[in-house]
Amino acid sequence: MRNCELCGRAKPDADFLAGKAKKPSRACATCRRKRQRAHQQNYYRTMDPDKRHTLKHRQRAEAYGVPHQEYSRTAVLMRWHYRCAYCNFPAAHLDHVHPLSKGGADRESNILPACAACNLSKGAKTLAEWAASFGRAEDLPF
Repeated sequence: MRNCELCGRAKPDADFLAGKAKKPSRACATCRRKRQRAHQQNYYRTMDPDKRHTLKHRQRAEAYGVPHQEYSRTAVLMRWHYRCAYCNFPAAHLDHVHPLSKGGADRESNILPACAACNLSKGAKTLAEWAASFGRAEDLPF
């Protein structure tokens, strides 16, 4: 049994072996994981929003197997004056006109700003599918 230098608890020696080489550590496995998670959260929290957006969307595009081309989230929103392209309400989301799940590319020419109501109601539908889902004017999300 050893005491962790971070939490002060006595834990088995096996909890103090770190990494692939299982080198001895002064902190237990639980404290190392907490410290690593806090570091990752701080790293992404302090990152430029456009860079954070690019990293996340590159991963999404790779997961769907579609091409990714870097674009600035801020530039897209500014071009539309931070307004939804569908209903002209304030926009906080970006919407893929042709959804990634249906083969749409992750590039600026396929992106429009959207308010939460429009983006969430559209989901992974194409514009034609989304328009057909309304039925009546009272069913519109805006």
